[in-house]
Amino acid sequence: MRQGVLSISVVSGASVSENIDLRGGRLQAIAVPTITSGDVFLQGSFNTTSANFVRVQNPNWNGPTSGDLRLATGPGSCMVMFPDNLPSPSYARIETAVAQAAPRTFSIRFGK
Repeated sequence: MRQGVLSISVVSGASVSENIDLRGGRLQAIAVPTITSGDVFLQGSFNTTSANFVRVQNPNWNGPTSGDLRLATGPGSCMVMFPDNLPSPSYARIETAVAQAAPRTFSIRFGK
C-alpha cells in the first residue's frame, strides 16, 4: 500500500489544485499553508476526468451537519487530521474558497 507525503499546489490566480492520486492509500491529513482568505474544500472523483470532480460532503464528524466538507482555515495555516475510519476517494483536489494571490503548496499525508 502506498504511503507518504505529497506536495500539492494551487497556482496563483486559481482556486483548485492539480489531481491528487490516492489510489492504494487513505487520506490522513492536509497541512494548509497561509492562504489568501476563506475556507478550503476537498473535491473527489473515481477517475481523472475533470468533470467528475465534485465536493466531498460532510461525513458528520462532529454531530448532525450536512453540506460540503468545509475546512475553516481562514487566512492562516493549519493542519486537518482525518478520522481513521473515513475512506478516501481515488482522486482528490484541494479547492480554496477564493482564487489565491500567490502560489500555495499544501502537504497531503496518505497511507494505510
